Amino acid sequence: MSRVVRSLAFVLLFACAANAATTNNDDSCDIAVLPAATLLLPYFEVDVTAPQASARTTLFTVVNTTNVPRIARVTLWTDLGYPIMNFNIFLTGYDVQSINLFDVLVRGLVAGDCTLNGGLIPAPVLQSIDDALTHGTLASCGSAAIGLVHPRAIGYATIDVVKSCGVTLPDTPAYYDELLYDNVLTGDYETINPSQTAGNYAGGNPLVHIRAIPEGGAAGTAVATNLPFTFYDRYTPRTARAMDRRQPLPATFSARFIAGGPTAFDSEFRIWREGLIGIDAACADYAKNLGSSMKVADVIRYDEHENPTVNPPACPRLTCQPLYFILPETSSSVSWHSMLPPLSTSGDLGGWIYFNLNNASSAAFSSPRHSQNWVVVSMSAEGRFSVMFDATMLANGCTPAPPAPPAQ
Repeated sequence: MSRVVRSLAFVLLFACAANAATTNNDDSCDIAVLPAATLLLPYFEVDVTAPQASARTTLFTVVNTTNVPRIARVTLWTDLGYPIMNFNIFLTGYDVQSINLFDVLVRGLVAGDCTLNGGLIPAPVLQSIDDALTHGTLASCGSAAIGLVHPRAIGYATIDVVKSCGVTLPDTPAYYDELLYDNVLTGDYETINPSQTAGNYAGGNPLVHIRAIPEGGAAGTAVATNLPFTFYDRYTPRTARAMDRRQPLPATFSARFIAGGPTAFDSEFRIWREGLIGIDAACADYAKNLGSSMKVADVIRYDEHENPTVNPPACPRLTCQPLYFILPETSSSVSWHSMLPPLSTSGDLGGWIYFNLNNASSAAFSSPRHSQNWVVVSMSAEGRFSVMFDATMLANGCTPAPPAPPAQ
């Protein structure tokens, strides 16, 4: 080949490479602890009847990683996915704000809101919020349950970057005219149980960081995204289903557990699951976010000798489908030993659990769309030690729905 021909070939190759599509490193469904447009607190728990010195509570912190002031809107949802209240956090450049949910739900105090001086929730409104989070009742919903009954306030929270302070909730189409797409927020949360007799431990973990893809642009603009569906998919306007551009969450996880032994180890899973209710829902619709409508596709526990335990045991999986393990809430804390029969006779005190949390109810989500989930492992010992960490994702939100488990 002559020098001229070789030079021409190099020029053509360079030109083709220059015109080729480049890799957009932000165009990913992988969830990572990176500045995000939405933060998810998958589970919170607050004792609204005990004195603060002994009350179990949840705290979270929101950080603005830029020099530009930002507004973060916090929405508290019941464990059946009903958005019961919201408030705004005004963040100056490089600001950080911490929120103790005991202060919010018991004292009615919202710090760092758009008044810059904090605000107080009126007592009748606060009582209504607490009733929803502890008894699942709301005066405007009559006898319809919007949450489950438990002694403590339980639910989850979302934190979104928005253009201005307001009271619009994420289950209304108008919310998506206020949502921004700047990946600027980071945060963490802590659970604290200060009771000397029933707790005396604490744990912490990053919030779930959900990025906007593509990021940037004015509020209320419907820009194409390569995401197959989005985190707020069920709530966005029907004419612009991916308008929020938020990454979807996965369905399959690997979660470590350990239990028993001389230090009385125990493990719990804090699980968030996507409900079935979307925009324009009536109060009575929230019952669909529990019971047979929230069946789990597959759960397998492995001990340290690789012995599997499935649910239900000793019968063909498909014929036993009505006995599938059921997580009856969109946000719950589940002890590992309440989920499956006892371990085998190996004597192992630990192992791991395979979670396929895709909603197994008939036609819950169309293929390849799976339901979204998140799993946090919480381990404790001796009533004074505790750690929390996210379970390992075995896929991401763009992975097609896992196949149905085969008959055994």
